[in-house]
Amino acid sequence: MTSPTGTIRLYRPDPGTIRESKRCGRATFSVHPAAANRLRIAACGDVDAVNGRALGHFVEAHTGASQQLILDLRAVDFFGTQGFTALYYISVQCTRRDIDWMLLGSPPVHRLLRICDTSGELPLCSDLELALKRLDQVAQYRRRIASAG
Repeated sequence: MTSPTGTIRLYRPDPGTIRESKRCGRATFSVHPAAANRLRIAACGDVDAVNGRALGHFVEAHTGASQQLILDLRAVDFFGTQGFTALYYISVQCTRRDIDWMLLGSPPVHRLLRICDTSGELPLCSDLELALKRLDQVAQYRRRIASAG
């Protein structure tokens, strides 16, 4: 006996409908729509060995809904090395899914990135306006490439 085969269609959820908040250890992660194809995921509190992996998985779980991501860590009070591991994981996931992303950080995040990301590979921005401007430029570049190809 053969099992039936067919096509299952998967659609990205509308980013405008996604709103979620999750408490993990001494941090809270939340997701908010920022634009039609852009999400803002924020963390506040302490990102450490207890919840660093959870941050990476929280971002991964929501990146399928958008083409661009702003990871807002400006309200993070403590950022341990497990947080850096989470950022590296997020970077890999965004690259695999072809998602453009920018990172906003608090002083503890900047301090750790000066130590761990000396080559500046992570897309760290100094403020929200600059992050939005960079994402707009990337989107514009992608549209030009798509229309030329």
